[in-house]
Amino acid sequence: MKHIIIGLVATLSLSAFAHEIEGTQMLKGSLKSKIVVNTVKTTCRVKVDKVKNLLLEDSFGNPAYNVKIAIELDGSDLERNLKVKYSKTSWFNNLFTEGNGTIVKDFDYVSPEGSEIKIDKDGRLKVAKFNYNGQNITCSF
Repeated sequence: MKHIIIGLVATLSLSAFAHEIEGTQMLKGSLKSKIVVNTVKTTCRVKVDKVKNLLLEDSFGNPAYNVKIAIELDGSDLERNLKVKYSKTSWFNNLFTEGNGTIVKDFDYVSPEGSEIKIDKDGRLKVAKFNYNGQNITCSF
């Protein structure tokens, strides 16, 4: 009985430290959506340019990915002479610091500036969040 309890505790403790990911890789391509920024109808474009292995693993041995993404805002209101222009290309990765270690997340990516990208289980872009002129902008696809 003592050996069964020790074996059960050992099995449970190992599974508590495991972190499994699905290994979903972001797909290349571009998407656009219509949003309103500062009362101006604006087009938000997000283009995934490169997807490559970051050559780093998290604390559980899962590989992280590095993704080059271009984000653009383009809009204007000719009657009020207002324009919205933004263009930035950044590298995003899915390796996050958590506690004393690191963890790879399947569906979340972040840039050094704090911009965020979320993907679905098929690797398609779902949400892009970034800062534009002190505002938090969210583009949903």
